[in-house]
Amino acid sequence: MSTPHDLHPPKSRRRATRRALLGGAAAATLGLSACGNDEEPNPTPEAPQPGPTEEPTQAPPTPTQPPIASPVAGYLDPQRWSGRSVTVASAGVGDYLDALTTAFFDAFEAATGATVRHEQFGRDSISSLTSQVESSEIVWDVMLIPTADVLGLSQGYLTAIDYNVVDPGALYSELTMQHGVGAALYSTIIVYASTAASAPRGWADFWDLSLFDGTRALRRSPVGTLEFALLADGVTIDDLYPLDVERAFITLERIRAATRFYEDSKQPVELVRTGQVGLASAWSARVTLADVASLVRPHWNEGMISADSWVIPRGAPNTDVAMSFINFATRAVPAANFSRLQPFGPVNKDALPLLRPDVAATLPNSPGNLSLQFFENWSYWRDQRERVPRSSRTGC
Repeated sequence: MSTPHDLHPPKSRRRATRRALLGGAAAATLGLSACGNDEEPNPTPEAPQPGPTEEPTQAPPTPTQPPIASPVAGYLDPQRWSGRSVTVASAGVGDYLDALTTAFFDAFEAATGATVRHEQFGRDSISSLTSQVESSEIVWDVMLIPTADVLGLSQGYLTAIDYNVVDPGALYSELTMQHGVGAALYSTIIVYASTAASAPRGWADFWDLSLFDGTRALRRSPVGTLEFALLADGVTIDDLYPLDVERAFITLERIRAATRFYEDSKQPVELVRTGQVGLASAWSARVTLADVASLVRPHWNEGMISADSWVIPRGAPNTDVAMSFINFATRAVPAANFSRLQPFGPVNKDALPLLRPDVAATLPNSPGNLSLQFFENWSYWRDQRERVPRSSRTGC
C-alpha cells in the first residue's frame, strides 16, 4: 500500500542501529482508502506517455536543517523510566523510519532512560490490534495509525488519552481526540508542472478543462475527492460538511472523461511531471521528493489537511510509559526535529518557529499554508463512509 510515508526506499547500506536489531523497519500508514477499501491494490502500471518537449533541470534538494538540541521541559531526568520499556508499532521504511528513530525513539530514551523497541506492521495493522485486544495478548504499547481509523477503534480497542499527562495546550484541537493524539500532518493539494505559465487558483480552475491542458488526475476515493468537487462548484470551506454528495457526483461527472483516477499515491506527481496530465490532486509530502522537487509545484489553496495519530491499545502492558512517550513526541522540540527530517507538519504549534523558514514553508501547517486549507472531517467520514454511493461513472 503506498502512503505518504513510502517516500524513500530502504538504504542499501543502512547503519546497523539497535533499533533495526530490535524492531526492523517501520513507519506510519496513512489510510485515505480507495472507495471503501483501506487497502490500495497494485494496479498494472500504464505505459508511460511522452513527456514535455522541454523539461526543467532538476535542482538539488533543500539542505536538511541541523538538529534542534533544546531540552524538553518535563524530561530532564535521564533515569525517569530506567529499566522500563515501550514498544512502538508503525508501518513504513527507509528515511521515514530513521526520522522517527532520531526525533522520537532515541530522543525519548536519552531523556528518560526507557528502552524504546520498534515493531513493524503491514496492511493487517488494524486487525492485528483488534486481535491483540480481544485475546488480551497485547504486545504493542503505542501505535502510529491514520487518524481516520481512531474513531472507529475507540469503542473498546484503545485506551483513552490521559490529558493530565499529555499536554494539549499547544496542539491543534482537531488532533486531540479522546483516544488519539496527532503525530504528523500532511495535505492533499493541487500539483502542477513548474513549466506552467501560471498557477491554478483553486479547485474551480481544476474543473475548468480549458486550462492546464484539460487533463486531470484524482484519487479513486470519496474522501477528499468529493470535498474538492464541491469546492469547485462554489461551496465554501465553512459550508462543506455535511457534504452534498449528490451535487459532488454531478460535479465530478463534468470532468470524468478527462480524468485519470489513481490508486497508487506515487502516480499523480509522476503524471504531472511527465506531462500526462495538466493538474492532479496529490499528497503534499511527495512534492518535496528530490527527483521532482523542482519539476512540480504545490498549490495549497483549498487543500485538505489529514494526519496520523498516536494511540495506545487497550490493556497495553506499559501504558504509563506509553502516555509519557506520546506527551514527549508531541512537544515542540521533538515535533520540530521530525519535521526538519520529513516533510510532515508538526502537531505542536510551538514547533513551527523552531524550523528554518525554507523548511517550514514546505509544510501544510506553516501559517501561510494553513490559513488556505481545511481539516479532513474524520467524524463525518466515520459515520458516512459506507453510506456514500459508489459511482462507476466517476471511478470513485
